Amino acid sequence: MDSGRIRIYKSVPFQTIDQVTHQGTMSNSFARMLATLFGIGKLPIMPGTWCSAIVAVPALFTTNSVVAQYVYVAASVIFLLLGLWSIPKVQPQLGTDPKSVVIDEAAGMALILATPYAYFGPGWWASSVLIFRVYDVVKPYPINKINDRTEGWSVVADDMLASVFTILTLAVLFPAFNIAMLAFL
Repeated sequence: MDSGRIRIYKSVPFQTIDQVTHQGTMSNSFARMLATLFGIGKLPIMPGTWCSAIVAVPALFTTNSVVAQYVYVAASVIFLLLGLWSIPKVQPQLGTDPKSVVIDEAAGMALILATPYAYFGPGWWASSVLIFRVYDVVKPYPINKINDRTEGWSVVADDMLASVFTILTLAVLFPAFNIAMLAFL
């Protein structure tokens, strides 16, 4: 029953089902591109290790570690935010924590490279990558508890915690290595 009020309806542009589906596909394609870090995650063998190494390569050739550390802080935040956006979008197609999603490794490796340890020489650089990969693959407690979750944030969180474990390990190894070197002098 109309009470005499005039109703004004906004005109909404007409979209076909194909147009709506295409927009969703474009968004999912972009999310997949980010989550796999532009295809690095599609490598057939050890995509997480390849991603970590690729992210770390610029640090190996850096002459000014302070500037590089600031760049890696920014990169870690960017990878983290892009991962938190893209991973939930690709999980319905790829699964809860697929090997092809490597943006989380990029965020974790960048966080490690925001500390000074990787810049002490090629051995420390390699140790940074290797220790991170060991923590990320073995997943000791509490990393394994976060990894057991299925939400998009947990895919990134377990790698960020693995990077914190790596930083703490490097912080212990550095003075121990220096003390050992002094003993040989």
